[in-house]
Amino acid sequence: MSMAKIKFLMAVRRVVRVGFFWQLLVAFALVTLLAAGGTFLAGRLTLRRLESFGGGEPAALMRLWADRLAGYYGQHGSWDGVDALIAGYPCAPAWGPWNQEWQMDYAVVAPDGAIVATSDSALLGQTLRPPQLPLAAPITVNGQLVGHLLLPPFGHLTEDFHVMLSLVLRRFLLIGLAVGGFALAVSLGLSRLISRPVVNLTAATRAVAAGDLSVRVPTPYPGEIGELAAAFNDMAQGLARADELRRNMTADVAHELRTPLSVIRGKLEGVLDGVYPATPEHLAPILEQTQLLTHLVEDLHLLALAEAGQLPLEKRPMDVGDLLRDAQVNFGPQADDRGVTLALNLPAALPKVVADWRRVAQVLGNLLTNALHHTPEGGCVTLSAVASGGWVEVAVADTGTGVPPEDLPYIFERFWRRDKSRSRAGGGSGLGLAIAKQLVELHGGTIGVESNPGKGSRFHFTLPIA
Repeated sequence: MSMAKIKFLMAVRRVVRVGFFWQLLVAFALVTLLAAGGTFLAGRLTLRRLESFGGGEPAALMRLWADRLAGYYGQHGSWDGVDALIAGYPCAPAWGPWNQEWQMDYAVVAPDGAIVATSDSALLGQTLRPPQLPLAAPITVNGQLVGHLLLPPFGHLTEDFHVMLSLVLRRFLLIGLAVGGFALAVSLGLSRLISRPVVNLTAATRAVAAGDLSVRVPTPYPGEIGELAAAFNDMAQGLARADELRRNMTADVAHELRTPLSVIRGKLEGVLDGVYPATPEHLAPILEQTQLLTHLVEDLHLLALAEAGQLPLEKRPMDVGDLLRDAQVNFGPQADDRGVTLALNLPAALPKVVADWRRVAQVLGNLLTNALHHTPEGGCVTLSAVASGGWVEVAVADTGTGVPPEDLPYIFERFWRRDKSRSRAGGGSGLGLAIAKQLVELHGGTIGVESNPGKGSRFHFTLPIA
């Protein structure tokens, strides 16, 4: 896919954000409109068919004779003898008697539906069927309904009407089947369009549950489904990263333990074999490596408690300026030994923060140790603090070697070191920054870094104002 097409699709996604609710609503509305449109079409065609039956000469005759019969009923007060009137009255087209030149069937019906006069004597006294009654012309006298008149093409009561009714029913059935089939096809298409991302997400979820953390789902879908797919991909990526970190942590812990244990074992075997005398000179490295192991275990324990949120904090109002001044005094000799200037930059007035003095000092100590270690002779490390909003930002800036951009996302992870060989000559255990991050977050603050290779780094963290 070309870059232009990708940009176009992204622009469309930004402009057209149709939610899942609206997708379903549009789908149901479309199917409903199809069904309603089909019903309207069938009704319209049926109406035209009825109009074709009732719009010609028979309908005109029916209206003419309805008027004539109304006059007859008004004069006689009943329908007695009306059949003789109809049979002997001149009518179209040659104005001869009714049944001489134009053979027509007719029926005069009382208001209750009973046939009182008809060209077919077999139907006399029968009741007109309810579907036929609306097709007859009403006969009224002084606004009162006194009967109905039924003429061709509906006059053939036993044949033409049923033919017409069968035709109408067949058209309704055919149109209904056509509209139903089209609506079904549209429903299947819409259902597939809406359900496809859900099916993809289900398959991907099962793959992740089975241990395949590399699976991803496409995210071209708009609205909530697209957001869900993107969230799933982020989750899968996070799980894959966590799994990688877990494996790396196991390897890193093994690496950190291997070196001191090897030193301890070698020295003790040498003493037991008589190679080395049990003098302070040969026992001191054993004690040093033991202390190193103890420090590593304490760091891991502290990190585990901090990550689980179970590390107790003694929070109380404290002066960040005093903390930075103490750090300048405590780390001053170490800076002097390295030929590095340790500067302090504080505003005239700085609000107090709510924090655990000992834990914040630990964070500051880790940052200062790293800054001094990576700043060459003649460089400068600056401690500073500034209030902004409801926070105080503490920063440790150096003019050291800096951190490559590709390493910045991992700098606060466990056992990360700039020295890829993981030699202790290049730094500590690699837990200092991970511990600092957890301690700052336990205070509700954030920690970050900006760095330019060869120009130095600036680590900063925030603490809430009291």
